[in-house]
Amino acid sequence: MKVGVIGGTGFYEMRGDEIEVETPYGAVILFYLDEGDREIFFLPRHGKKHVPAHMVNYRANIAAMKKAGVGAIVAINTVGSMRREFEIGSFFIPDDFIDFTCRKSTFFDKEAVHIDMSQPFCPIVRKILIEEAMKKGKVNEGVYVVTEGPRLETKAEINMLKNFAHVVGMTLSPEVILAREAGICYASICIISNYAAGMQEKLDVEEIRRVYEERKGDLMDVVKEALKKIPENRNCGCKYAAERGKL
Repeated sequence: MKVGVIGGTGFYEMRGDEIEVETPYGAVILFYLDEGDREIFFLPRHGKKHVPAHMVNYRANIAAMKKAGVGAIVAINTVGSMRREFEIGSFFIPDDFIDFTCRKSTFFDKEAVHIDMSQPFCPIVRKILIEEAMKKGKVNEGVYVVTEGPRLETKAEINMLKNFAHVVGMTLSPEVILAREAGICYASICIISNYAAGMQEKLDVEEIRRVYEERKGDLMDVVKEALKKIPENRNCGCKYAAERGKL
């Protein structure tokens, strides 16, 4: 069974054999690990040069995973909390999202395909992530609002957004949309690395990096165990999303 991991800022731990995958959207570097009954493809989301979130080639990334035969993806994201009760350093597993980006978010430019995003994350993969993350401490759930970046948000923006969402970040979309279009089961686990603008004196990138480093070991454990438990046969319907969305 082939599964994938997409890592974000600070997460480059799953190194294996380097593979270059050609896609219609550009070449992508994947790292291949053979774990017996699991073939793992790790993709550093930002690439070797660590391009900013708004410049990530999301279509090429997901197309490369699809071409490699990956059927399920665990995505790793870093977010800011817009809720005081969601503590820095805790895990957050989104159940929905709001997209405020202006990025290319579809593979279907020449035909009308309207995929259903009522349940944007694979319920099977998501449930496994929650169960494994709970072994490492408190797990929060809720809505992830995606902003364009690369700048961080203003206090006024956060005051507006917190009425509709729980955390804010830059990398979930269009990744989650493209995975659904590609028929790949997808769920995200996030580390809350800071409070959003206006909720702490300043936003310090070094603090974000420090929090990530502190929880990276636990995160690795969660991801590795989750990958082992993703069943090969899943009745979630993610695989057929594009087919069902065609006019």
